[in-house]
Amino acid sequence: MNQSNQSSIVERAAIELAEREALRREFKTDWQLWLTTLFPRNFNKSFAKHHIEFWEWIESIQLGETQRPFFAVWARGAAKTTSAEAAVVRLGARGARKFCLYVRATQDKANESVQNIAALLESKSVEIYHPDLADRKLSKYGFAKGWRIDTLRCASGFSVVGLGFDAAVRGVKIEEDRPDLIVLDDIDSAQDTPKTVKKKIDILTQTILPAGAQDVVIVGVQNLIHGGGIFTQIVEGTADFLYHRTVSGPHPAVLNLEYEEKQEGGYKIIGGEPTWAGQDIPICEKQINEWGLTSFLREAQHELEQHGGPWSHIEFRRCDWGEVPDIIKGAVWVDPAVTSTDESDSMGIQADGLGVDNRLYRMYSWEQVISPEDALERAILKALELGFTTVGVETDQGGDTWRPTYLYTWEHMVQDGKVKKDAKMPTFKGAKAGAGHGSKMARNLRMLTDYEKGQVIHVRGTHRVLERALKRVPVKPWDLSDAAYWGWNDLAKGQKPGGRASRVRPPNTQHERQKKPQTVVLAYKGQRSFVMRDWHITPGWEKRLDKELAQRLAHKWPKYFEIKDE
Repeated sequence: MNQSNQSSIVERAAIELAEREALRREFKTDWQLWLTTLFPRNFNKSFAKHHIEFWEWIESIQLGETQRPFFAVWARGAAKTTSAEAAVVRLGARGARKFCLYVRATQDKANESVQNIAALLESKSVEIYHPDLADRKLSKYGFAKGWRIDTLRCASGFSVVGLGFDAAVRGVKIEEDRPDLIVLDDIDSAQDTPKTVKKKIDILTQTILPAGAQDVVIVGVQNLIHGGGIFTQIVEGTADFLYHRTVSGPHPAVLNLEYEEKQEGGYKIIGGEPTWAGQDIPICEKQINEWGLTSFLREAQHELEQHGGPWSHIEFRRCDWGEVPDIIKGAVWVDPAVTSTDESDSMGIQADGLGVDNRLYRMYSWEQVISPEDALERAILKALELGFTTVGVETDQGGDTWRPTYLYTWEHMVQDGKVKKDAKMPTFKGAKAGAGHGSKMARNLRMLTDYEKGQVIHVRGTHRVLERALKRVPVKPWDLSDAAYWGWNDLAKGQKPGGRASRVRPPNTQHERQKKPQTVVLAYKGQRSFVMRDWHITPGWEKRLDKELAQRLAHKWPKYFEIKDE
């Protein structure tokens, strides 16, 4: 090799070394760059907000300092364990922790995570950028110390030990070090009995947590799969341990998930927003049809089955759309909330038809947190789609404001071309729960009787949404089960066969766009201020509105509204 070639090789090596050192400096403050550079196969999708929240918490950990426990309650498939295992390596690489105790439900699972961490430590990228972390700790005789299926000891002094709840022992130590990082990963099981949960809590609080060092930091990752499990207690605030904690979630795979059963079998997602690009709608739909709907709702959506409620013994009767008989009358009922914040109750919508056979056919069920106006719009569209003439609302919340809000919503739908101008507006019907209907539970039990008699049939499509709502009674939210009560009370209670029948329209009928209607100025003559939809109505209020809407309001409340021009 001539001198020129040698010089070229030396120069390239120097450049590579300089680039490597520059990256190493960037890695100290840029966890995203570190993850995507060192482990590109594990982290090849954009990070969701809850991922960023988790990693920013990891980055806040400093050697010798404690931190509030952090619990990541994410969907199955949302990279919970992948993130936790990589976080262990990150903390070891930063020198922010010395000894990690990685805890899982069983020793076999704990060993699996330890070996996953070992694979990360032994990767070429870690060897390049963190050689003392990749190298095994050696004894004075040159033998590897403690690199086993459940234990890792690195040359840097960082150690990892895996521990299962089925093998937990007191006083976990490596030489003089106690764990300054405890990871709790998938420690709950759907099959845990109350006795098992209590035993796990005893092990956690009496053995695992006391084993930590004075500056121990605790991180937990789990999806909610058990109604009384450790993580459910932590999320709901009923756990009498780890009080000063931060909880991220529960974050479902899909926000506002809507799905329906397909005629050929399986399910199709028809609405919702994925919370992470790595678990998008096509992936979630595939998971539903592979895992089964019940498993997906539990594992990825944190929807827990309730046992022992009043509906637990009901086997729901179902039919396909082609089996629905002629319908005597139908209605869409809304059980509303008056706000649409994250803390609001859900909106429940139920569309039902009374068949000529005197059975109630439940055709559409829906439950989400949206604005009252959006819920009314959805209910109106569904009524038009099915050919129903009534939209009902429980008016306990909002009172008399619901009728004008309904009229306002209809007119805006006409203006926006969502319904035909000459379409007949479904009749608004209000109902008050306090008017002799009893409590929510009492209403539920009245409706339950007809289910026990086989008088209620669920039409396949969105039927699972209603069935899960009924099965979870008496656990909140009640909104859909209450909307179902109002539909039953309106159509089926005390009904007898007979009446004029019609065929139900097939779902998804499209409504034609129409021209913009004429407008006039509506003036408010009252002295009281109130809010209706996005109108803040105060004395002297005026607004240009669709002529038909203004006429309806002025006719309905002549004492309060007048039309100023035609």
